[in-house]
Amino acid sequence: MENKTGKYFKYAVGEIILVVIGILIALQVNNINEQRKSTIFEVKVLKEIRNNLKTDLIEINEDLSLMVDINKDTKDVKNHLLLLNKPTDSFSINTVFLRVTPHFSPINSGYNLLQSRGIGMVKNDNLRESISFHYDMLYPYYKTYEEERTRFHALHSEPKLLEYFSMFFDENEAISFRGLYFTISDDDYKKLKNDSTFFKLLNAIAFENRAIQSRGKRIKNSLEALIDKIEVELKSLE
Repeated sequence: MENKTGKYFKYAVGEIILVVIGILIALQVNNINEQRKSTIFEVKVLKEIRNNLKTDLIEINEDLSLMVDINKDTKDVKNHLLLLNKPTDSFSINTVFLRVTPHFSPINSGYNLLQSRGIGMVKNDNLRESISFHYDMLYPYYKTYEEERTRFHALHSEPKLLEYFSMFFDENEAISFRGLYFTISDDDYKKLKNDSTFFKLLNAIAFENRAIQSRGKRIKNSLEALIDKIEVELKSLE
C-alpha cells in the first residue's frame, strides 16, 4: 500500500508539474503573440505619423517660401513708394503679398491613432518624447503665433489696405498672385506716398512675418529630425 501511495503521489506531482509547465508555455506563447501584435501596431502607427510629417514638411516649406516673398515685397513696396510717382504692375503684385498670411494645417491622424491606444505603445523613450513634444508643444505654440498674426492683419493691415486699394480675384489675370490682385488710382497712390502710418504698417507686417518665419523654421527642423528618427526606428522594428 505504501508503494502504491508513493507511486500515486509521484504521478500526481508529475501531473501538476506538467500542467504548470503547460500553463507557463501557453502564457509565454500568448505574451509573444501580444508583443508581435503590439509591434505590428507600432509599425503601422509610426508609418502613418511619418507620412503625416512628410506632408506637413511640404506645407511648411511652401509657407516659408511665401514668407520669403512677403519679406521681399514689403521692401519693394516701400522702395516703390519712395522712388516712383506712379503705380506699376509690379507694385500691384507686390502689394498683394501684404495681405498674404500663410496658414499651417498639420495632419494629426497618425498621432491621434497613437493616442487612442496610449502613447506608451512607442517603446523607444527618446522617440516617444520627441513625438509628444512635436505634437503637444511645437504645433500648438506655432498655432498661437499664427492666430496673433491673423488678429493683427484683421485689425490693422486689412483696414489700411482697403482704404487705398481695390481688391479683385481672377485666376486668368496676368498680374495676380493665385488669382488675387490689387489696383490703386493715381490719386490714392499720391496720398499713400505721404501716409506715414502706411510705412509704419509695412514695418509691422515685416516684423510679424519674420517672427512667425523664425518659428516656422523651428517646425521645419523638428519635422526633418523626427522623420529621420522614425525611419531609423522602423528599420529596427521591421
